[in-house]
Amino acid sequence: MNYVAWDIETCPLPSEALPDAQQERLKSEVERLRERSPEKSEEALHRQAGSFHPHLGWICCISAVRGSSSGGVEEPKSWTAASPEEEEALLDQFWADVHAIGRHHDRSREDLRWVTFNGKEFDVPFLTARTIANGLAPTRKDITHTYPYDHDPHADLMGIWQSSNYSLEGLCSFLGVDAPKDEVDGSMVAELTRDGRIGEVADYCEGDAVATLLCAQETSVLL
Repeated sequence: MNYVAWDIETCPLPSEALPDAQQERLKSEVERLRERSPEKSEEALHRQAGSFHPHLGWICCISAVRGSSSGGVEEPKSWTAASPEEEEALLDQFWADVHAIGRHHDRSREDLRWVTFNGKEFDVPFLTARTIANGLAPTRKDITHTYPYDHDPHADLMGIWQSSNYSLEGLCSFLGVDAPKDEVDGSMVAELTRDGRIGEVADYCEGDAVATLLCAQETSVLL
C-alpha cells in the first residue's frame, strides 16, 4: 500500500478586508474562543479565529510526503504562499500535482491512500473551501473523502485512534515515532508568514507530514 501524508498551515485574512457578513462571523468566533480561553490576548484570539475558519483565513502552506505501508519515507514537498494574493497559485499547482500523483498510481494499478491527522474535520474542509473561493476545483475526489468510518481512500489518524483529547505529538509518543523537534508551533505560523519566513513554516509543515506518515506506517494493520 502506498501512502501520501499531507498537512496544511493557515493564516487569518486581514480583518479589514472581510465583507460585513464575515466581520460578524469573526466577532462570533472570537467570542466563542474567549469563553474557552479567557487568558489569551485579543490579538491571539483573532489570529486563531481567522486561521481556523476558511471564510476568515487562507492557506499559506501545504506539505506532502510519500511512503508505503512497509516503510520508507521519500523527500517531502511543499507548496507555499507568502501572502493571500499567492494562495491561488499555490492551490492551482497543488491540485495539478495531486492529479499527476493520482494518475501515476491509477496507471500502475498501485493502491494509494491519502493520510492526514484531523484531515477530515479540518484540512479537507478548509482546503476545499479555499479552492472554491479561488475559482478552482479539486482534481481528485479521493483526497477529499471525509466519511468518518471509512479509511480508504483517505485515512484520518485522529479517526482511527479516537480519543477526546490528544495531539499528533501524543500519537507519536504512543506509537514510538520520533515527533518533529522544532522551535515552531502552529500559533507562530501567521507571524512567521507575515515576516517573510515562509521557509520555516514549510519546514514545520513538512515535519508534521512526515510524522503523520510514520504514524500511518505503524498503524498499517488498522488501515
